[in-house]
Amino acid sequence: MEPPRCEQRITKVSLADVLRCFEHPISEEQAWALCFQCCLKMEQLAQGLCPPLHSVFIKGPGSIFIHADGTASFKVYHKSGKSTDVGSIQQSEDKLLEYLGVVIYEALDWGIDSQVERELSDPLEKMLCLMLKLDDEATKPAVTLQDVIKTCEEHLSRPSEATSHYEMTCRSLFTEYMELQKLVTIIQTSKEVHLGSPLSCHSPTVDLALTGFSEASLWPNIIRELQNGVRLRKATERPQRHTPPKECIRSPCELLFDDIRHKRYTLRKVSGYSQWSTLKPPAL
Repeated sequence: MEPPRCEQRITKVSLADVLRCFEHPISEEQAWALCFQCCLKMEQLAQGLCPPLHSVFIKGPGSIFIHADGTASFKVYHKSGKSTDVGSIQQSEDKLLEYLGVVIYEALDWGIDSQVERELSDPLEKMLCLMLKLDDEATKPAVTLQDVIKTCEEHLSRPSEATSHYEMTCRSLFTEYMELQKLVTIIQTSKEVHLGSPLSCHSPTVDLALTGFSEASLWPNIIRELQNGVRLRKATERPQRHTPPKECIRSPCELLFDDIRHKRYTLRKVSGYSQWSTLKPPAL
């Protein structure tokens, strides 16, 4: 009997789901890409695209979405003014950038021990400080969307390729997430079919704890190695490694027999063996 399959096609995923799935923080390059793509999207919304910019709601990684094509979007308020999360409408551009900076910093710090502080590169740390208004100059004008976009472009050796580069970075992050979800779904399906219970398709994400797949953080590294051109060899092509057997501890008697067997020593004949054998040992 074939197990039921989920026909639901996922076209976007929240940053919170990505962090929970990989169980480790995003890389600095992914942070640059998310900043660029989010600011680019907000700039498009400010120019009159639907939904309007004043309806954008940014509060935590769950409010930012990464799409399959590498673009980004946000949780928005409905026409009634209500949203799935409680909070005030964030209309100002600098406030949106401040909340975006908080989310990016949280994603960079995800899963790291509270006693350990992650060291960021100077350009990224400086940009986040500007977005979070942590600079010492109080009279300095507020950072704008164009400022962040320009900083992200200048981070690359070829600023003109920023759009395609950051789009590809976000697309790769989405692809890695989907590949890992596919893997753990297969594992969970196999377990549930073995146990005779049906697989639920209601949730778009799979709980790694249920699958026993505790090494999820290794998966992105494997994907990146494959993308960089690692060639998988067939089992027959693998070099055969003959591991020497572990040397066991042998008794003195066994060592003696081994020496005799390999003729390491020459044994001399003992004359008069029969005479000595008839003698009785002296009385104590």
